[in-house]
Amino acid sequence: MEIKKLLLTPTIAKQYLESNVNNRNVKNRLVTQYANDMINGRWKIDTGETIKISKSGTILDGQHRLLAVIKANLPIYFHIVTDLEESVFDVLDTGSKRNASDVFKIKGAKMDNTLPSIISFYNMLHHGRKYNRDKKGDSTNSALLEQYLKDEQFWYKLGLRTMSWYDAFAKILPPSFIGGFYAYLIDKNEIKAYEFMNQLCTGINIQNDTIYMLRNKLMQDKMSIRKMDVNVRVALVIKTWNSYIKNQNIKILKFDHIREEFPEAINF
Repeated sequence: MEIKKLLLTPTIAKQYLESNVNNRNVKNRLVTQYANDMINGRWKIDTGETIKISKSGTILDGQHRLLAVIKANLPIYFHIVTDLEESVFDVLDTGSKRNASDVFKIKGAKMDNTLPSIISFYNMLHHGRKYNRDKKGDSTNSALLEQYLKDEQFWYKLGLRTMSWYDAFAKILPPSFIGGFYAYLIDKNEIKAYEFMNQLCTGINIQNDTIYMLRNKLMQDKMSIRKMDVNVRVALVIKTWNSYIKNQNIKILKFDHIREEFPEAINF
């Protein structure tokens, strides 16, 4: 590892970026913000923040700052750290918060925009936690990536099927919900999980009237101004799954979080 202070010109910034591969998606608003700060003299130089570059030339931290130098067309002093191991990427603390998709992308993982949220939603269901908008899961970015790498083919195939169902259901449910639930129900019974999710998302060969009711509720919710709470939606899917496995039909499909305990998906 080598650290040096360098006057980074737009030309040098371009050279660094030309060697860069598999970095995260560019946030143009952030680049513009940085460039405006540089142009208007608000950019602070000696803050302790460095541009970090791996042994292969990948920009581990600093892509947006390099782009801002080019956009501002000004030379700016930066501390540059080179010859880092690429394995440190997912634990770096950056000014632009790195999400799981960024970590998946830099590792070359397939479906980097979809699978992290699917795996995170699966973990929530698997561990019996309720959905929390402020804290969508306890899994760190590196933990999600590790979970994916343990069975890449499983998650990749599940992701492809998820996107097919997402389109078939007219994008009524997000991919994270569809894929997370599919993975969760596979734990209960792989064959039944496919049958259930396929009937729910495609509406083809539905074998249980409760699935019809759930589809209708979800479609009505999509068009409604006041949206159903995610935890209520989860509870309704679990109730419908249980009805499907028991080969029973529910007359009224609803969930009252005050009067009812949160349902648990049964095994087949």
